[in-house]
Amino acid sequence: MKKELEDFLSSFKDKDVELITRTVISHFYDKYITYPAAVKIHHEFGSGILHHSLTMAELADAVAKIYPQVNRDILVAGALMHDIGKTIEYENPIAPIQTTEGKLVGHIAIMYAEFKKIVDGLNITSEVPLLLEHMILAHHGKLEFGSPVLPATREALLLAEIDMLDSRQMILDKSLEAIKPGEFTPRLWMMDDTSFYKPKN
Repeated sequence: MKKELEDFLSSFKDKDVELITRTVISHFYDKYITYPAAVKIHHEFGSGILHHSLTMAELADAVAKIYPQVNRDILVAGALMHDIGKTIEYENPIAPIQTTEGKLVGHIAIMYAEFKKIVDGLNITSEVPLLLEHMILAHHGKLEFGSPVLPATREALLLAEIDMLDSRQMILDKSLEAIKPGEFTPRLWMMDDTSFYKPKN
């Protein structure tokens, strides 16, 4: 996964995007590559943040090939950085728990503050920092899901949708693995309280 991360970092054509993404990730690197992405629900295992971020980056890259009007570099950078605030929201990668700051502030607000602090020092004059800040703030997609703003750019909307896609697939993987073919999962509250069927074949 570290090799795949470096491949993505080396793939950016926009130099501002590359500088920002490399700088921000390097600031949190040790925790970014080892911490889980949650206490429970999805990617709650060692290196879960990295696994989730790379899967999202792969999806982002594929989407940008289908829709050439998408700013591929911005979307992939957002995928790689959107959950880095969880390196502060949680502690203890083996048996993760929320920190006091994590409970009181949450990873979206934490990441926005950290991003601003790091990137302001780079003296970038383009609007790339602003676009990425918006993606961090909007990546949960809805106000009721914890985003302080709704997605208002094409890339922010796609990031929220890709995040939902990957997290829900992980939830389904775990739920379906626990049952036999021909059975239904319990109702999953995070999946609109739906019970899912595991086909016999």
